[in-house]
Amino acid sequence: MLSLEELPLAQTWSGMEAALDKKLCRHIGVSNFSVPKLKALLEVARMRPEMNQIELHPYLQQPEMLNFCRTNKVHITAYSPLGSPDRPSVFKEDDEPVLLKEAVVCQIAEQHGCTAAQILINWAVQREIVVIPKSVNPARMQENLAAASLELTADDMKNIAALDRQRRYVSGAFWALEDGPYTVANLWDEKEEV
Repeated sequence: MLSLEELPLAQTWSGMEAALDKKLCRHIGVSNFSVPKLKALLEVARMRPEMNQIELHPYLQQPEMLNFCRTNKVHITAYSPLGSPDRPSVFKEDDEPVLLKEAVVCQIAEQHGCTAAQILINWAVQREIVVIPKSVNPARMQENLAAASLELTADDMKNIAALDRQRRYVSGAFWALEDGPYTVANLWDEKEEV
């Protein structure tokens, strides 16, 4: 694993721009970039990233990231929009909250006659966020698509906004290897706890 000192993001991005120039791809973007990493990249990029794919759901709403990306014309794709319930148990905490069972979300789903997953998907869509829920079940895929036709009320959106816990389901701990260049804090550009 290379550190950012060994292979700076600007150098990697330059290679991605070259791939776009050579028509080896149609679009380029980033994933898991924090606001500071995006700011630094935008200072040196010839072409802005079209997308930043990040974990985003009612427990991790990331309003600063949304504002920054909208201001800088970088679209956002939300991964784990349902709280990543199907990830391996080794990556789960014993007492972690289950977003699909969140009382507020379930109550709103009942009021709209739909599933909690549809509420979570529509919440992101109404915030103008691309959302990529994972499913291999055809019936659930249809439900996911149907979520776009829902219309959450202003009160629904306000009640969901109150759920923000800055809680990640994908902590990034698997990148923080012993003697490696990354820690969970520097991945997300958070202050190191002392």
